[in-house]
Amino acid sequence: MAVFMQIRMPVTTRQYDTLIARMRDEGPDFFKGRLANIVVQEPGGGVLITDLWETQADQGAFLRRMLPIAAALGLPSPANPPTIAEAYDYSLPHGC
Repeated sequence: MAVFMQIRMPVTTRQYDTLIARMRDEGPDFFKGRLANIVVQEPGGGVLITDLWETQADQGAFLRRMLPIAAALGLPSPANPPTIAEAYDYSLPHGC
């Protein structure tokens, strides 16, 4: 079952880009199971991240690998944990 994850992170877009670059340096398997990713810059600062993962295991493995990298970069922790729920339905455009 696909898993929806959404979190607000108190980081700039530059900090977010640095985090993504570091994760990509770890290899293509770092994002294994991620079906979609949307990042929105929030008007008051920070970013809202919405992901769709193939499974809860994929999403959990990503978080376990991402958190130490974010900490090593000195990024602030989110005020609240992510919202995680099983996706009832979703569609993705063909060819993505």
